[in-house]
Amino acid sequence: MRIPDEDFKAIREKADIVEIISRYVPLEKQGKEFAGVCPFHDDHDPSMRVSPDKQIFKCFVCGAGGDAISFVSKFEKISYIDAMIKVADQIHYPLHIDTKPVQADPRKPLFETMDLFTAYCRYELASKDGKAARDYLASRKFSKEILDVFAIGYAPSRKMVAEYLTARFKDVTTLEKTGLIQIGREQIEPCFFDRIMIPIHDPQGNPVGYTARILPGNPSMAKYVNTSSSVLYHKGSLIFNYHRAAKHARKAGRIVLCEGAMDVIGLAKAGIVEGIANLGTACTDEQLQLIARLNVPVVVFYDQDTAGQKAAYKFGVKALEAGIRFSIVHQNDAKDPDDIFNLKGAKAVQDAVANTISFAQFCLDFLQTQYNLDNYEDKKTFAREMESIIRRSLEQFEQPVLFSKLQDLTGFRFEQAPLPKRSFKTQAKTPAAAVVTPPAIKGRLQAEKAILWSMLNDENYIHQYQHEVGVFADDTCQKLALYIQSAYRNDREIDPVGLFSSIEEEDVRSLLAELAEWPDYSESTQGLYSESVVKIKSEFISRQIDELNQKMKNTQNFSDLKALMDKKRELIAMRNSLKSRKVV
Repeated sequence: MRIPDEDFKAIREKADIVEIISRYVPLEKQGKEFAGVCPFHDDHDPSMRVSPDKQIFKCFVCGAGGDAISFVSKFEKISYIDAMIKVADQIHYPLHIDTKPVQADPRKPLFETMDLFTAYCRYELASKDGKAARDYLASRKFSKEILDVFAIGYAPSRKMVAEYLTARFKDVTTLEKTGLIQIGREQIEPCFFDRIMIPIHDPQGNPVGYTARILPGNPSMAKYVNTSSSVLYHKGSLIFNYHRAAKHARKAGRIVLCEGAMDVIGLAKAGIVEGIANLGTACTDEQLQLIARLNVPVVVFYDQDTAGQKAAYKFGVKALEAGIRFSIVHQNDAKDPDDIFNLKGAKAVQDAVANTISFAQFCLDFLQTQYNLDNYEDKKTFAREMESIIRRSLEQFEQPVLFSKLQDLTGFRFEQAPLPKRSFKTQAKTPAAAVVTPPAIKGRLQAEKAILWSMLNDENYIHQYQHEVGVFADDTCQKLALYIQSAYRNDREIDPVGLFSSIEEEDVRSLLAELAEWPDYSESTQGLYSESVVKIKSEFISRQIDELNQKMKNTQNFSDLKALMDKKRELIAMRNSLKSRKVV
């Protein structure tokens, strides 16, 4: 069953939340809002508020909240899609639903064939014939866990693979469609043999092909061979490890984009499980759409050679156009993640991924190699391209530094252009005289909510949050932060109803509904935000002090004890400095 996107949008726009909820719960008008007894807990006093302006409801006792459709979904204990259908019927919207039964996927036999061949390769890796492959993988620090997670195997000799395929599969046509054998041969001719096999999956996790590495000692053969284009395998629409990384991306708050499968595996060895690869340097529109769907910032970790840097530039141009937020890994040596792990360990890989620069800074360095700045026309073209990138990719407060560097390089001067302010509010701001003083921050959770409120009302606080806080401790707050960042990338302003409909998690919807009911602090948002950051940093330092106190109790060595005491005094001074900071 599928509802077209245009119907989703039309139903949300036409459905009046007061009218919909009134069908289930009596509502009483109170000023601009409506109040009612909350049906989601044992409520005796009207604790649920319904806002016709914002088209949301919120219970201030149990925390339930959302739009009209989520209310129906929660009340009737049905899915969001079924609730959408019911609301469409209530408002007499002519919804046309495709109810045709889902046909069996004709590719299922191909997927099963791929699964069987993967299992065969894994078996061969553990066999006597797989010893050379096992030894090589061990030398590259492949743990059993990594081998299992990525289902890595070994395709033995041509003869052995051909015998297995002949005995196991009678349908040669199916084998040809999977890309496991060459097409049109009288006898089965394997495409993969004497290679380490790394399975490739589609975004849904179905096996569609392999990237296969030759063992050392055979320089006459290509180092890597990928499955040729087939019924299942279309290189431009696939991203290696996407189906696994997508599950970790939101928790990690990022995705790390590499060039090849071994790069992703190198990240995984270092504990970075949100790595993906394009299986080549070029990033197609289909791959870009898959990346954008994750709704998290991208860290681009391409090779430092000329080809890798050109690919990073091309990705950046496309990602900038698509509204994807990203940064570029900057390192002095030309090592890929797997080499860094094998030479220096997990910490070095983690540090490399953390060492990023903006796309504008990357372009300032990279484009100097593409233009002759001693030639006046080249210099003008370089300056124009850099100006466009700076204005489009950087916030206003970031731009002066890059424009100053650009002026030093070219001698051209560029004026700053003010950027329009974005706002979450859908109603007029409260007059300054009526602004309520921000509440005292009570605990880290309340501080995180205050920062989220600031981000909803002004995108500039997103960038401050990224630099000063980074990640929220509360999982629900962290998820909402990612949704907010995604919403700003797609539109100049946040549409509350649209944002609600894009959120899958009920607890995140409730949090958004709660924040939408906060008073208008727009005249003192910076003070609210600053106070919240101080609270979060202070609590973090306090936890460190508590940990030091515990260590001091169990430390017998005087030298160690003195070091712990010095560290504690340093942390206390930092905390006191934070608390004395003035809120502006």
